[in-house]
Amino acid sequence: MKSVNFQLDENNSLEITQVENNLFEVRLGINGSMSIYYMTRDQLLDVEQLGWSYSN
Repeated sequence: MKSVNFQLDENNSLEITQVENNLFEVRLGINGSMSIYYMTRDQLLDVEQLGWSYSN
């Protein structure tokens, strides 16, 4: 099982764990509240579906 964990600051974190070949568990901690998502690789690559945004 492969896992990546980012501690963004004191209250926010992101952890992505590969559960199966094409299935990932995403744990998003924001201000002490934890959300868990199960996503395929394609869903994980579509960052906008979670309401996340990024800029270059």
